[in-house]
Formats: sequence, C-alpha cells, structure tokens
Amino acid sequence: MPTWVVSVLMQDDLLALNRATGIIRRRNLPVGSVSLGPTSRAGTLRLTCVVSGDRAATDRMANALRKMVEVREVNVYAEAECASREHALVRVRVSPAQLSALLDAVSLFEATVVEESPHDLLIEATGAEPFMMSFLRALEPFGILDLARGGPLVLPPPSVAGAAHAFRPAALSPRVAAAIPA
Repeated sequence: MPTWVVSVLMQDDLLALNRATGIIRRRNLPVGSVSLGPTSRAGTLRLTCVVSGDRAATDRMANALRKMVEVREVNVYAEAECASREHALVRVRVSPAQLSALLDAVSLFEATVVEESPHDLLIEATGAEPFMMSFLRALEPFGILDLARGGPLVLPPPSVAGAAHAFRPAALSPRVAAAIPA
C-alpha cells in the first residue's frame, strides 16, 4: 500500500489543531506518524501526517482539511519524493569493558552522547528510517534501557516547495534573524 505525506500549514491555534486531528482520525487511514511544529512564518504551524492508503482516500482527507478556515495550505506528496528524518534518544547500559565498543558504534552512526552516568549513556541520533533501525540494532548488544523515538519529520522537495515556501528570517526572533546572512 502506498505511503503519502500530508503537509498542512495552519494557524497556531489549539482549536484548529483539534479540528485537524479529528478530520485525520475520522478518515480511518492507517497513520504512520503525526508531527507538529512551528514554521518560518510567525503564527503558523506545520502538521505533517504520514498515512498509508490509496491516493483517492488521501486526497479526500486533504480536501476536508482545506475546508478549515484556519488552514492556509494542504499538500499531498508521495513519501519517496520528500526529505524525511527521524530522531531518537536512546539510553544504553554501559560497563567499563564495553565503553570503547559503544563509543565506536556511536561514532560510526555519527550520533551524539548527550548525557553520561557511571552505568549508562544517553545517545541522540537523527537519520532516515533504515538508518535508525540499523543504529538501534547496533546498540541492542549493549542493552537498551529506554528509547524515545520521534516519527519522521518530512519536508517536500525544493522543486515542489518553490518560492511560496521560501525561508524568511524576518519571521524568526531578531537575534536569530541577525545571525543569518542576507
């Protein structure tokens, strides 16, 4: 079954978010992930939903979302067209004898040690889903104590995003905008 990415730009409003998630839920499509976060535009959120199903059912869901007053834009993309990354925080048991091997695995996957304690390490990694699965398999022999894994964060390809989605530093805080060269 094909996988689709539904990207919704909407007002930063709790009631709008509630209505949008209600529409997604009522469509009964298998949802792989839902993520929500701010965009480069002030007061605008991006709701990204990865769903499995046929194109017609996904388009019906997108059309229902477009009818919401608070929604500014809805796009549907094939998952293969988009840039997608997952994020994971993994707490791993470590003994002094295994520390070197664990740090080699962390280095191999270009992950970062976020927190250390005498008995465990908290490791952060970002990558595509196959990369994340390989990373987690590499850590299994050490003993995964806890795992927090976010669903994919997805952006459309630059050719699709075009000028309408151009990055505007003015929507950022003045300190961040001043740090970005024009």
